[in-house]
Amino acid sequence: MTTLIDAPEEDVVNASDCLIVANPAAAGVDSETVRSVSERMSRRARTVRTVWTEHAGHAAELVRRMPDATLVVAVGGDGTVNELVQAIAADPAMDQIVCALPVGSGNSTARNLFGALDCRQILELLESPGSYRVRRLDLLHLREPGVTAVLGVATGFLAEVLLGARVVDAEVTGIDRYYSAAVGVLQAMPSHPTRVTVDGVVLTDGPTSSVAVGGGRFRARTFQFLPESLLDDGLLDVSTIDALDAAAVAELLPLMPTGEHLARSDVRYARGRTVVIERTDRRPLVAEYDGSIWDGAGARLTVEVMPSALRVIGVADRPCG
Repeated sequence: MTTLIDAPEEDVVNASDCLIVANPAAAGVDSETVRSVSERMSRRARTVRTVWTEHAGHAAELVRRMPDATLVVAVGGDGTVNELVQAIAADPAMDQIVCALPVGSGNSTARNLFGALDCRQILELLESPGSYRVRRLDLLHLREPGVTAVLGVATGFLAEVLLGARVVDAEVTGIDRYYSAAVGVLQAMPSHPTRVTVDGVVLTDGPTSSVAVGGGRFRARTFQFLPESLLDDGLLDVSTIDALDAAAVAELLPLMPTGEHLARSDVRYARGRTVVIERTDRRPLVAEYDGSIWDGAGARLTVEVMPSALRVIGVADRPCG
């Protein structure tokens, strides 16, 4: 694979052979947007190639076919980034730098790396060496399904919302699909008998509405399930929320965007390197990773940290979380 030779880390765009991977199924992705991204990258990158995904898993195939690309720009959402990561993390010979642009529905990966900057602002950032940094992020290995995640893993609430979004009216698009599905889940929160252990120590064991492991602070763009998480500290952050009734949901929900919910007695938080989530009634977990449902889930999920496993671009002056 081609490497970035004699390129200062803060100016990797100028030395890159850039591959733009565009997902037309992602909300906000159209030919005009992709053309704009290509034009902006062409101003400074050594070479630019643009490819379009055609089906699930295609982004991973495309980056495997083009290993000489040194910078991979994801024009899509969190699912597009995850596909690229599956390919890059699986092959030790591949060490591409990934830039996640917020053009999909959730865009939580970009939110964790660039804050509230939109696609145009991030492209402007890439034209200003010193304004961005290349960082090495931790990834998550999900042992049972054998996949890798960037943002994190969740059982209960977040996974139930993703399942509900599959049957929302097709005219409802983008992040609104998830918000629409969330209304129904909030009215009948999950109450699954769940045991969570962190490095062998039991964090919770009982009826549970939500387990989040990560990964990024933000999920569903604005909610901080893991407000203290950093993506490059070599640790997994874990948050669990006990089974909630309607009154507790009404109290907790406004606290989620700021992370203030951690002060509640029905919320538990820990850090570690290995997390095990188990349904103690032996029924299948309702689980997701990076916004994708784990179809065919079993009753147990083991999550392990992969320290410093992926190079990404982020804002120079903000923590990676």
